[in-house]
Amino acid sequence: MRSVSIASALLLVAVTVAPFETAAAQEDTTSGPYRSVTIVPDDGVTLSWAGRHYAGSLEVTSASDGLVLLDHVGVDDYLLGIQEVPFSWPEAALQAQAVAARTYLAWTLGRGRAGAGKTYGFDICASSACQVYGGLDQVASASGKRWKAAVESTSGELLLYGGRPALAMYSSTTGGRTRNYEDVYAGRSPIPYLRAVPSPGEQSAFAEWRYEVRGSVLEDVLESAGLVDGPLRDVEVTETEDGDGPWTVEIRSAGETIRLTATEFRGAMNRWGPKAHPEAFPAYRPDGGRYPQTVLSPTFDVDKQWHFPDSFRSGYIDVYAVYEFEGRGWGHMVGMSQYGAKAMAEAGSDYGQILSHYYSGLVPEPGDGILPETIAVGLDWKEKTLRISADGPVSVVVDGQTIAVDAIGSWGFAYGGGVMLIPPEGFGLPPTVGDVPEMITGTSGRSLLVSVTVTAPARVRLVVFRGAQVVAETPWKAREAGRVSLIWDGTVAGATAPPGPYRLMIEARNAEGSASVFLTAVLVG
Repeated sequence: MRSVSIASALLLVAVTVAPFETAAAQEDTTSGPYRSVTIVPDDGVTLSWAGRHYAGSLEVTSASDGLVLLDHVGVDDYLLGIQEVPFSWPEAALQAQAVAARTYLAWTLGRGRAGAGKTYGFDICASSACQVYGGLDQVASASGKRWKAAVESTSGELLLYGGRPALAMYSSTTGGRTRNYEDVYAGRSPIPYLRAVPSPGEQSAFAEWRYEVRGSVLEDVLESAGLVDGPLRDVEVTETEDGDGPWTVEIRSAGETIRLTATEFRGAMNRWGPKAHPEAFPAYRPDGGRYPQTVLSPTFDVDKQWHFPDSFRSGYIDVYAVYEFEGRGWGHMVGMSQYGAKAMAEAGSDYGQILSHYYSGLVPEPGDGILPETIAVGLDWKEKTLRISADGPVSVVVDGQTIAVDAIGSWGFAYGGGVMLIPPEGFGLPPTVGDVPEMITGTSGRSLLVSVTVTAPARVRLVVFRGAQVVAETPWKAREAGRVSLIWDGTVAGATAPPGPYRLMIEARNAEGSASVFLTAVLVG
C-alpha cells in the first residue's frame, strides 16, 4: 500500500522560490494546525524521542501552553519501562517493586485523570511525580532481563484493599522508619495500610543527610517562594509523634510569621531553591556531589547558628546566620521503602513478605479485569517543538485520518495554535541513490564501508555478489534522506571473505518506489 500524498491528505505544501535560489532551499512542507498527530509503528518497529525508545504509538496534541506528547502503550510494556530501582537488585526486591508499580498504576486509573493528567489528557505521567517511566532502553540493557523476569513472574498481581487497588505509595529511603500517610499529607484521613513501620538495614547514601546554608541565601529562597516579609529571623521545626499529624515549620520574618507543614515547606524549597540560588541548591554532599533535592524528605530539622570568624580584623566583624538542615530519608517516606525492600530481600524475605510488611498485611493477589489493555502516558508537555523518529516504517494519523502508511524518517512538530506537522525531507518522493564510487578497495578480513547519498527517506541495504551468487547482505535499515553509510563486515557464511573482486548492490525502497546501484569492491590479502 502506498502512502497518501501530503497534498491530497489535507497537508498544504507551500513552495516559494526567490531569484537565484533553488526550490529545495525554499520548500516549506509544514502543515497544520491540527488537533492531533499520531505516529503508529509497524510491527517490530520502535519509536524514539529525546534519545529514548518507546513501545506503542506516540501522539502529539496541543494545549493552550504548547505541545503535549503521549505514549499509548500496553500495560505490560509500560511496566517494563519503569525505572525506579537498579535492575541488579535482588529478585524479591524487583518483584515487590513490580507489584507496587502495577498497583499504583491501577489505583491511578481508578481515581481518574487529575492534575496535569486532566489538563493535558493522559492517565499517568512519566516522571517521579507519578512513577519513573523511561521507555525500552533500560530493560534492553544487560541487567534488564532481571527486571523483565520480575514483571513477568508477578504478571497481573495487585495489592487490593476492599476489592480495589490500594494506593501503593513507595519512596527511596526512610532512614529507619516509614511515616503514616496522614502525618505527611495534612488534612487527609488515615489509610489503614499506610502506617509507620520499621525499615532497618537501608544501605542508602540518603538514609541520613545534612548541610548548611547561609542565612541570606535561605532568605532569598523563602522570599522567592513568598514565605517571608522582610529580613528572616528564624526557621523552627516542630515534630509530632506517629498519628499526631504532620510536622510543622514556622518561618519568622520581620513582617510576619508563617506556619506550614514540613511537606509544604519541602515542596517550596525544592521548587524555589534551585531557581533562586542554583549555585547552592541542591546542596553539596560531603563527598563533593550534590544531593538529589534541596530538602530530601518531610523528616528534617533546621537549626539556626551564628558564624563567627576565627580572628577579627580591626574595625570589621563578619558575623552571619547559618541554618543547618539535618534529616533522614529521601522521598515522602510513606508505604514501601525501596532500600528497605532491598535489605529485606538480602535477608531472605520473599516479595510477598516485603509487601505485607510495608503495606500492613496486604499481599499480592490476582487483579483480573482491573487493568485496561493500553494506557496514555504523559511523556512531556508545554513544549514548542518535538521530533519523533522510527527505526522502520510507520503510519501517520492526522485528526483521526490515516494520511500515510509505510512512511520512513523523522517527523517534526511545532506549536502554532495547534499541532504543526513537519514531514521528513524528501517525504512522498521515490528514492534515488547518488554519489556512488565506481570502485572501492578493502582488506580481506576487515569491514568495508560504503557511503552514498539517498534523496528520500527509505529502507536501505547492501547486497554482496561474488560472480552471480549473493554471498552476504545487510539487514534493511530505515535511513533519512542524505548521506548514508553501509558496512559489510567482510565475512561470507561466517568466514573471512577471500581476496578478489566483488559486486556490491545498494538498494533503497520506500512506499513511492525503489532504486538500486552497483559498484565494484576489491579485497586485497
